[in-house]
Amino acid sequence: MKTAGEPDLNLGQTLEWLRRELSEMQIQDRQLLLTLKHLHGVLEELRTQSTQWEDGRSSEGTSPIRARAGSESRGFQTVGSGGLAPLLKGEESRRSSVP
Repeated sequence: MKTAGEPDLNLGQTLEWLRRELSEMQIQDRQLLLTLKHLHGVLEELRTQSTQWEDGRSSEGTSPIRARAGSESRGFQTVGSGGLAPLLKGEESRRSSVP
């Protein structure tokens, strides 16, 4: 049989669990925002390189192959080892639990 204090204890435990879950979700939201900002930067860099490649290709006297080789040799840094890869593998995925 349940005592009068038992429902309060369960409610308190449930509220504490909810607080922890919300805190974890806030941390994940911040991490996702940082990832989104990083990806935005990578996309902007790719757009810039694409524009430079197209400009080099369309300029007079420049071979499209030479312009492309020049843009490829500069290279660019994609998402680092601590960036998107762990998210895609599910390593950063939010755990699913119930109280």
